[in-house]
Amino acid sequence: MRFPIRPDQIFATVACCLLTQTMADAQEPTSPPRQAVIADFDQPFLFAYGTWQDKAKTTDGIAIIAGVTNQGGAGLNVSIDLTENENGSPAMRVRTGPNNQMQSVRLILVCESDYKPVWQFDLPPSDGQWHWITPRDGASLQAPNSTEEPVDGPMEVDRVVQWQITGDWAGNVAADIQIDQVAVVAATKSMLQERQRSSDQKSKQAEEKLQEQNRLLEQFSERTENSPRVVRTSMAAADVVAIEILAGKMSTCKHQAYRSEPDDTIVQRKDQNGDVVEYQLVRGGETIGSLIGNDRNWLVTWERVSGDPLLLFVADDPENFQIRIDGNPAFTPVRVSRKSRVNGWAQGSRELSLHHTLYLHLSEPISAGSTMNVAMGRLNTQKSEATLTFDPRTVRSESVHVHQIGFRTDDPVKRAFVSCWLGTGGPQKQPERFPFSIVDDATGRVAHRGTGECHFPSSKPEAMARSANFNGTDVARMDFSDFRTAGRYRVVVDGVGCSYPFTIGQDVWTSAWRSQLRGLYNNRSGIELGPPLTNFRKPRDMNPEDGYRVTRSTYRAVEAGNEAFEQLVAGDTGEPAPGWGGYHDAGDWNPRRVTHMRVTMAMLELFDQFPERLRTFDLNIPKDGDLPDMLAEAVFEFSCFRRLQLANGGVGMGLESRGDPRPMETSWHNSFPSYAYAPDYLSSWCYASVAARLSRLIEPFDAGRAADFLESGKRAMAFAELDFDRDEAAGLTKDRPSTWEATDYRNLAALELYRTTRDERYHDVFLENTVLTADQPELFRYGTAIQRDHAFHYARLPPGMGDDGIKTKAIAAIERLAVRGMEYASKNAFNVTSVDPWKPQFIGFYSTADAYDMTRAHALTGKLEYLIGAVQATQFQSGCNPNNLVYTTGVGANPVKHVFKLDARFTGQPVPEGLTPYGNIDFEKWNDEGTTWPIKWVIGNVTQPNPYAWPTHEAYWDLGGWPMLEEFTVDAWTPNVLVWGYLAFR
Repeated sequence: MRFPIRPDQIFATVACCLLTQTMADAQEPTSPPRQAVIADFDQPFLFAYGTWQDKAKTTDGIAIIAGVTNQGGAGLNVSIDLTENENGSPAMRVRTGPNNQMQSVRLILVCESDYKPVWQFDLPPSDGQWHWITPRDGASLQAPNSTEEPVDGPMEVDRVVQWQITGDWAGNVAADIQIDQVAVVAATKSMLQERQRSSDQKSKQAEEKLQEQNRLLEQFSERTENSPRVVRTSMAAADVVAIEILAGKMSTCKHQAYRSEPDDTIVQRKDQNGDVVEYQLVRGGETIGSLIGNDRNWLVTWERVSGDPLLLFVADDPENFQIRIDGNPAFTPVRVSRKSRVNGWAQGSRELSLHHTLYLHLSEPISAGSTMNVAMGRLNTQKSEATLTFDPRTVRSESVHVHQIGFRTDDPVKRAFVSCWLGTGGPQKQPERFPFSIVDDATGRVAHRGTGECHFPSSKPEAMARSANFNGTDVARMDFSDFRTAGRYRVVVDGVGCSYPFTIGQDVWTSAWRSQLRGLYNNRSGIELGPPLTNFRKPRDMNPEDGYRVTRSTYRAVEAGNEAFEQLVAGDTGEPAPGWGGYHDAGDWNPRRVTHMRVTMAMLELFDQFPERLRTFDLNIPKDGDLPDMLAEAVFEFSCFRRLQLANGGVGMGLESRGDPRPMETSWHNSFPSYAYAPDYLSSWCYASVAARLSRLIEPFDAGRAADFLESGKRAMAFAELDFDRDEAAGLTKDRPSTWEATDYRNLAALELYRTTRDERYHDVFLENTVLTADQPELFRYGTAIQRDHAFHYARLPPGMGDDGIKTKAIAAIERLAVRGMEYASKNAFNVTSVDPWKPQFIGFYSTADAYDMTRAHALTGKLEYLIGAVQATQFQSGCNPNNLVYTTGVGANPVKHVFKLDARFTGQPVPEGLTPYGNIDFEKWNDEGTTWPIKWVIGNVTQPNPYAWPTHEAYWDLGGWPMLEEFTVDAWTPNVLVWGYLAFR
């Protein structure tokens, strides 16, 4: 991280002489003789980041780092010449506070040469005293503990232009320290001894490392079928060759009836409470799988990884490779950089397979038409040579990112991007301007030419939930919005390569939208799934008719939230409940919540907008009388909660078990019973809003059910009013964090009942809590009110219904949200969109398009800028991202493949169509153990660079076992349903 130097922040160079000691120093007999001052903290930090942002401060010449964790840093731009002090060591005068749990602190110096040495300081005890501390191993300025970025050859500390103090980022623990000064001190005798011990230790380690490398070379020197495979050779830039290598191959699980053998041993794995959570089968001395189900009569075999590892110490050595182009003399690359990522995480065994990309940097670009042969030297790949005949029209480059859903011919914006983060090689520079072309996928014929531009350099911060550059590299943009010819194409960048194929045509959005809705069918609970309606096979699961236990609980979700498992189980009444159906929450199968019907409401919104187009739209799902497929899908989900409604009209949050399922279990062998939440006002208002809208839309096709649903919704509304009044009178609602959400559901329920019944009493209820009565309504204020849905549906009330003045304000408020979202999109490289500037970068932030305020604004006003905003908001999720991934299974040329879908994983099936995972996370901000445990326990030791160093926009691992990245909830798909659907049928 580097910031511009301001004149008022330049320190005078301190001469190499002892500084006058303060009285406090005089009381410290261990104070070392200082040669130069690096930081006196006599002015504020210029910048801070991580948890230190806005909290790290300087007061009276002391830096105070408190009320934060060890995951952050702060610094200042300076100008200090340390060339005469290279044998000295940096030192800090530190006092550790009582709340400190951080073990060490780091000093980073940024030199004029862009060299960034790092020193690590172990912190003293929290004794209230000031201590001078020196770096581990007595590290000198000349030989730091480490460097922030890889360096080629020896480097020296010259003119320092910036310093940073950072936490050690080990875990996520409290930091509570004060720093009085950072200085350069002369090496003491003990420090010199530390350096010698460190040097001796490093020499010993180097010898041991060399012996280990020789052993590995001998073990894996023979090229066999188990050796790592070169799977692709391409160009990452005009002078950077990319060689992709797979190391390891993962088997799939098998789900089968368990037949015992004489030597079988069953090992019980227990949790911290002593409860058995898994029954592992050991056969022939090897753990082969897990026994599942109440009777443990089914076996799921573990996934395993076979194959040799790639010898990374060879891969990283430029001298190992010999490159020959068109028969000319061979040469070695200038340097080699690399990124290594886990691409297979075996369930059960936790064995890993890896995908390595080697970047061979050339001294000059390769010409189109040239043939390159790369001799792999001692690198233990299956073949001794990798070959590339470079035709940028046909050789795909990871650097060229295109929208793989494609575009309608009349989409007003069409873009592709170029970027590549080189892992250990850091950012790849992009030219300011460059030519590109659009070529026919089948013939290679040029259909369009244009000029791209580097619009977002790596040094430019993006304004998202926090300000930072989330790409780690330059990003260039190619615009071909004026190209409208239907066809199948690739984007070609001269000297670099081409993109995945994409289509320009009338049905591209329709196809993607249909796939997303197919995901709902593939996630249905309580019924059998399989051909011919889907290739994904699942027996009927969790249905009381099969003996599965579902009972009612007295616990209401508004009391302590919908994940209070102990209260839910403790409230079990034993009364059977007709609980089945709905959608599995995610990759596992609980809960099934009434709030999932947010996606149902999205489907109904689109049917309401485009009834003629959707009346005959085929989703390839079971037919339900005369209902159109869209409405039949909605009825399936709604019916789960209709069955759970009590006679008094109350509806609970839904169905839940006592927690996550046991390892390796499938839904139809789920050994945990389910419980139906007791009714509450929030859930009942939510249900009433769906019942009213669904009733109105199915009435032309099934008047009987329409009347039943409407009556059911009215009763739920009446129950909710009484239930809330009772809790409010008891003083219970004021401090509940969900009360504002409940009020929003009440407001929407009143509006939908008014729209369906035309009863003005419901309109009066709506007016009680709507934000639309304000002069400038704010439709999105988290924690107060989010009424963007309410405003749109009020604006669309038929003539003669509602207040025309309020309708006008609703449209204006929606437009303000749309403009805010487009302003947000303009401040990041890929135009990721959010109407909430503080929206966390997780749980669908990157994998869905938060642009339905733009589609709604376009529907209401017809203004072209809103359609542009909606289309560009879909770029990142649809392939315009560093991984070239489409974040919905079955969509585009390169969709995600290993979404967290346990029923598929544990039966060895591919993940079915239409599942959209949560997607990337900003790990610098969201790094609690519940989010990042796979980094600590699974991928961290083999990923390079370290996972925390990967740019956020590339930090997605398609593994199928990381809940916070690869899981999903169906309601999180709402933006895709609304945006893709509108773009399809507008």
